[in-house]
Amino acid sequence: MNLSATTRPLAAACAFFCLAGTGAHASGPGTTAANFLKIPVGARGTALGGALTAAAGGADAVFYNPAGLGLGSAPELSYAYNNYFSGISQQWLAFALPAGKNAWGAGFNYLSVKPFASYDAADNRTGDVSAYDAAVYLGYARQLRTGLSLFSSARLGVSVKYIRQELDSQSAAGYGAGAGLLLAGPRGLTLGFGAENLAASSLAFDGSGARPARIFKAGAAWEIKGAPLSALLSADVNFPEDGASYVSAGVENTLYNLLALRAGYSSFGDISNGLNFGLGLVLPRGAGREVRLDYSYGATYDLGAVHKFAVSCRFGAPRAVAKAAPAGAPPKTPDEEFAGLLEDLYGVNGEKAGAAAEALAASKNPRAMDHFAALLSSGKTEWKLTALRGLEACPGPQAPLMLEAALRDQETQVRKAAARALAACGTQAQLPRLQEALKLEDSEEVKGALIEALGGIQGR
Repeated sequence: MNLSATTRPLAAACAFFCLAGTGAHASGPGTTAANFLKIPVGARGTALGGALTAAAGGADAVFYNPAGLGLGSAPELSYAYNNYFSGISQQWLAFALPAGKNAWGAGFNYLSVKPFASYDAADNRTGDVSAYDAAVYLGYARQLRTGLSLFSSARLGVSVKYIRQELDSQSAAGYGAGAGLLLAGPRGLTLGFGAENLAASSLAFDGSGARPARIFKAGAAWEIKGAPLSALLSADVNFPEDGASYVSAGVENTLYNLLALRAGYSSFGDISNGLNFGLGLVLPRGAGREVRLDYSYGATYDLGAVHKFAVSCRFGAPRAVAKAAPAGAPPKTPDEEFAGLLEDLYGVNGEKAGAAAEALAASKNPRAMDHFAALLSSGKTEWKLTALRGLEACPGPQAPLMLEAALRDQETQVRKAAARALAACGTQAQLPRLQEALKLEDSEEVKGALIEALGGIQGR
């Protein structure tokens, strides 16, 4: 089939497909390729207006800002289905694997249109035509120390993607590469910067083709943690090379770390008011998994509603282990001992959990640090305190660095516990961070613990 011979129905479908590829927004069709890459993926990101440059984390970060891949503390798998305009659907599958200061991610973005009738130049029916757009993402992120007093921690990420578009028997393929940066500031403030398609190839169905548009973006996010309610405020400014700049913003309120209500806005486009709404629900944890369900809703002026559904699974908790072996049974292997300690670590008995944390630290098993990191990012105060108890007993340089990061926690008792742990295991390298934390601290109780830590380290 020669695309130049495509008649009215096919041309109309192509135009509609391009419209869908811009995320229901018009921005200079025909000037760039692979406009489907502009559609926000995932239900959470869509509900927040796509404003995730500074708030991206977990598996979806490979799309929004690869630097956020390392923000998760455990492997995460995410899938989303987008019930788009009539006959068009989008699917998104992503995976993130954090490992200490490094993190890797992968994603698959697939937009398809139902087969539609095609005709020849004489208006005779020739059959059906199908079309799809797809992109495969690979990303990498690493945590860095900046040496700055205000933004002491940074994450740098890069991503590449292979792009393929197909319309009937014609296809085009190419690649794009981008980068992102996250700067972690005090009191839950994060700044984010991203550049999409910095390097890209042309995609050509016929002729010279066009390349995906470069997009530069900057964002800020402020996370306010509390009990029982926590909140996230995020905002982005985007500068695409093929259209006018636009802003997006979102707000998320989470109750008891279980139920999230979201709203977002984007000024990108002219066929909807740019408003989106959504919710998220964390299912009861079990069998080593945390499962979250997300939904988002948006409306267009003439093309109906857009619904997105997503499910994500975080594999951060221990697997279930068998009961203790009866008397006379052979001694447990190191892996069995480790699994038993994990069962206590994540259990409901606080004293058992603390003792398990200390035992894990004493075991010098490198996997223990991953579980301490998972506890610190869990949102549960008792788990955070358990992790700090274990980190205080951990040998090596990594534990003091994790305790430094805990000094920025929103909860007073967590900051106090982190300072006291540093008093016991901190080194001269932690003095600048402790002095910075003392200047920014509002709680007199935490200030006392920070002063105690400074004195303890300086006296050694």
